[in-house]
Amino acid sequence: MKRTKTNILCLLLAALMLFSLTACGKGDKDDKTADSNLIKLGDYEILYKDACIMEDAYGNDALVLTLDYTNNSDETDSYLWSVTETATQNGEMLDIAIVYTDYDILAAVTDDQMEDVEPGQTMQIQSAFVLQDTTSEVEVEFEQVFGTKSGKITIDPSTLSREAADTGSGDTAAAAPTGSGDPLLDWWNGEWYGWWKMSACYGYYEEMDMEGQWWDVCGVIDIGEDYTGTVTLWDVDYTKDDPMALAEVSLNEAGTSEYGTVMSEGGWFTDVALEHADWIVDPGLTDYENLIWIDGNYENGEDAFYYEIYLRPWGTYWDDVDADSQPDTYNDWYLPMIEAGKAMPDVIGADAPEAAADSGNAATPAPATSPSGDIPGGDGIVTDEQVQKGYVYMSEVAKDIFNTTYEELVEYFGVEGKFDKEDYSDVYKTNMRYYKWISSENPHNFIYVNFMETEPGVYEISAYNTSGFSGTEAKEKYLDIVKAEAAEKDKAAAANTAMKDFSLEVTQFGKDDVKIKITTIIPESGWSITEDSLVENEDPDAFGAGFISFRVRESLEKLDSNKDSYKNFQEIDDRVIGGITFQGRTYSRIGYDWTEYVAQIDENRALAIGLVRLDCVPGTMPDIILNNMKFQ
Repeated sequence: MKRTKTNILCLLLAALMLFSLTACGKGDKDDKTADSNLIKLGDYEILYKDACIMEDAYGNDALVLTLDYTNNSDETDSYLWSVTETATQNGEMLDIAIVYTDYDILAAVTDDQMEDVEPGQTMQIQSAFVLQDTTSEVEVEFEQVFGTKSGKITIDPSTLSREAADTGSGDTAAAAPTGSGDPLLDWWNGEWYGWWKMSACYGYYEEMDMEGQWWDVCGVIDIGEDYTGTVTLWDVDYTKDDPMALAEVSLNEAGTSEYGTVMSEGGWFTDVALEHADWIVDPGLTDYENLIWIDGNYENGEDAFYYEIYLRPWGTYWDDVDADSQPDTYNDWYLPMIEAGKAMPDVIGADAPEAAADSGNAATPAPATSPSGDIPGGDGIVTDEQVQKGYVYMSEVAKDIFNTTYEELVEYFGVEGKFDKEDYSDVYKTNMRYYKWISSENPHNFIYVNFMETEPGVYEISAYNTSGFSGTEAKEKYLDIVKAEAAEKDKAAAANTAMKDFSLEVTQFGKDDVKIKITTIIPESGWSITEDSLVENEDPDAFGAGFISFRVRESLEKLDSNKDSYKNFQEIDDRVIGGITFQGRTYSRIGYDWTEYVAQIDENRALAIGLVRLDCVPGTMPDIILNNMKFQ
């Protein structure tokens, strides 16, 4: 299966929504000075200008802020990669809102957050949040993505004007297919054709330059009288029997049109599981007849992207949309097929009455190397527990799974995988090999792993998927066990690691006299340092790397000024660090799951030590670093 292209930063939900600028009318805000609306975050400045209320894509009231973003750094940057924003109302964090300004091109209010801003330049951008109500105050906090500086503004929605968004031309197209029986089922069920694309690519997909890539896609929707069923999709690298996505769905009459809404309930997309409401498909949200739009966020370890899928019933003409909004093989393959009255085939490009066009949106070169006649492999048989634990290890515990070679995965499972096939990928321009590790108790339970030839003879994991068992249930059952097993291996490695002395002075922004010097030991290689953190990677900007962050304030009260906005807050055991007892807690904030220890160092200084993507198990490297920490 293809390893298709968003830790955060995956992580960041904001990165998964690309929106465009629209102007809001000014509300009757309190009389504020310009300075009170100006927030300085190190090299960046944010000026709050005004706000309004608009309707989001799901009919909710949304708070839309208009801001000036100034880049005072020495490098080109963007708002999205410099600033993290959170909004709180009635003590709860608000969700990011999707507020479209033109449905024809899927433009929305925050597109400009991704635009490059040159050093010394200012750009007007917008942010949007789903409101709980239109009367309670909203507190919006802005923080550095990499740093500790922050600032807040408070907005009273009851003083704001309500604005309408431009929703595009509203042109419609071909008539719906005919059918019999239940009108809803007749409309949804059948064969569909269209295209899908990637955006907001991170990790591997960014490295492979997958941003904006798109492919034709075919699909079958099969929903029964009980309004439950499946959506099966395949693109040029898949087939109907080996699909790109197989979603379990439910159909509801409720929606913005007479066609109701289809919602995912389970299944998978490429190599990740689909959960309840990951897909919410409402045809009424598009401005074209007989068009459905599926979107979602793909996240697998450090690799992520946002995907959009556009489908119309097989046989529908797409001449009501621009050429660049038609599927890639629309003219060369699809039109000859439907004009010849042919049914949708199980493989894109097959059965064409004329020569089929190239697959995908790129030319197909010759393979870099010829398929090998000496391919390693075995029976792939392991216990059912090993299959499920292997999936949990790959998806939740392994630190760099997509640089893992076939030989390294064989070492993990203890047996050679069962070889399935070898072929050449038009997308990645290299050879691919496909293996299975299969349950001895139930042959329908297995992990299917794709390996890509990254250099001659070296195959690394590019994607993986489950079959026959629930990945969610496997995580619930085995995650703690797999983490403990990995920790034992980490302890053995840490015990033999060469170490060096480390020191870092952390200062509170704007208060040079509030500072703490931190000393400890760290590995001689493999870790790096920023102005306020230790990073478990030689590249301090590496996407998805674990890190230990330090924040200093005058008091614990100052450290916890935003505590009420933390999600999933739980207290954990205290920890003695440098002879001082630190209070322990875990929570979610700015897209991270934090383990944090806080303490009052002396009467004028308090320190927070936060760990992200690092389990501080006794004997592992994070534990060694904390155990050797001292403060001055």
